[in-house]
Amino acid sequence: MAIDVLMFPGQGSQRLGMGREVFDAYPDLCARADDVVGHSLRELCLEDPHALLNETSYTQQAVYFVSCLMYLAHVERHGDQPVRCVTGHSLGLYPALFAAGVFDLFEGLEIVSKRGALMQEARGGAMIAVLGPQAHAIDEHLARLEFFDVDVANYNSREQVVLSAAKPRLDELAPRLEETGLRCVWLPVSGAFHSRHMEQARRDFARFLRDREFAPPAKAVVSTTSGRTLGAAHLLEEMVFQLVKPVRWWQTTTHLARTGHKTFEEIGPGTVLTKLSAQILGDEPAPQAEPRK
Repeated sequence: MAIDVLMFPGQGSQRLGMGREVFDAYPDLCARADDVVGHSLRELCLEDPHALLNETSYTQQAVYFVSCLMYLAHVERHGDQPVRCVTGHSLGLYPALFAAGVFDLFEGLEIVSKRGALMQEARGGAMIAVLGPQAHAIDEHLARLEFFDVDVANYNSREQVVLSAAKPRLDELAPRLEETGLRCVWLPVSGAFHSRHMEQARRDFARFLRDREFAPPAKAVVSTTSGRTLGAAHLLEEMVFQLVKPVRWWQTTTHLARTGHKTFEEIGPGTVLTKLSAQILGDEPAPQAEPRK
């Protein structure tokens, strides 16, 4: 059966034990990947002896690599069946680009490793998830309360958005939002991802990527920052500016459904995008699970 949308999750989907079902199937790929990153990804994912799995620079390597191995296993089981498009939540863009043939597994791992390291270096910011039936009106709340220096990082669903800013500003904002009936949950991150605070990381990442050549996507890749299908001319722009722009998961999923995409399948650790998309499309009640970033 053809799949309309393959979805790849981002940071926040990591969990101890992820990839257990695929590591043994690809020992040569695992060995080469370990050479790229300088440590054992299998050990990181299955044992995490040094408590690094939730450190951004390690998390992004691990989620990307496990997602790519799971995609390869999917292709082995089902063949390279027709897929109308691939998409990813933040970091999930990179396994989506791998699935579309834009770069090979190991170049993607190099890129993701640099991305994660730059994001981890961006200190001083913070992120909160805002939950509740009126979360979709967050831009109006921010304007009314005059918090113009707070950025929306993720529009995950109508009932879940994520904000990025300097921590003192979020300390001020959170109780004001809770007075309106919204619930605020602090996220365990070191920086204000997908915001103006990532501008230096964006510049450094652009310098890292600027001399690389990428293959045109062999599958349609849908951006979750703009909602457009990415052509070869826009790949570098997407990868770079994604760091400072919000993830519009709710809007992208709604657009895909309205344009005739009916089957959504998630590949990667966990099922968070499956649950979010079902909520967005009205297939299940709003979950109160951990928010995505």
